[in-house]
Amino acid sequence: MKAPALMITCEHASNAVPDFVLRALRDSKIPDDVLASHRAYDIGAYKVFSNLVKRLKPDFHCSSRFSRLVVDMNRSATNKTFFSEYTVGLPSSVKSHMMSLWEKYREKIENFVASEIPARARKNEKNAPKEAPLKVIHLGIHSFTPILNGIERDADVGILYDPSRPAEVKIAQTLIQNIHERAPWLKIRKNYPYLGKSDGLTTTLRQKFGPSYAGLEIEINQKLLNF
Repeated sequence: MKAPALMITCEHASNAVPDFVLRALRDSKIPDDVLASHRAYDIGAYKVFSNLVKRLKPDFHCSSRFSRLVVDMNRSATNKTFFSEYTVGLPSSVKSHMMSLWEKYREKIENFVASEIPARARKNEKNAPKEAPLKVIHLGIHSFTPILNGIERDADVGILYDPSRPAEVKIAQTLIQNIHERAPWLKIRKNYPYLGKSDGLTTTLRQKFGPSYAGLEIEINQKLLNF
């Protein structure tokens, strides 16, 4: 049986802002200190993503080119944080252009998953059996700020997944074991500092492709990263 395809993505890889957004913002541009902060992108995540791509040679990899303060590639279009406080008030024509950036990013990823899980093999997420032949393993690479709203995050690495999906539980356990073998001093927590079932790219792909897809997000504390 063919091994599952490996896909690695990085949704918050960059803090870049497209020129057409800069022109639309005019005097209300995003402050430089905000663009340099965790609010604009996942600091250090792209470096981890690049290293993993080189070492693991995944079947597919993809990273976002623009800041989440433009549009959040890891959120559904209906999410209230899809546009940031800086872009939510821009003209609809500009927002439509930003939306197209999100659509193109998502389309590339979904096209790859669809090539590995043909339509006849997909099952509705609600009605499908919990286990099915695994076709795609997706690792989304993220990082988190050590302190948020004055509270220190109590983890070095977080592994986010859906506990109701056996394949994701098994992969999460394997990841944790492998990390501990290489760096036993790291504190690793499951579904921390966010829940793996929250709105995001992995959630969307689970719904569209069923249990033949397994999506996990790896969250790394930025205090561990050199940037």
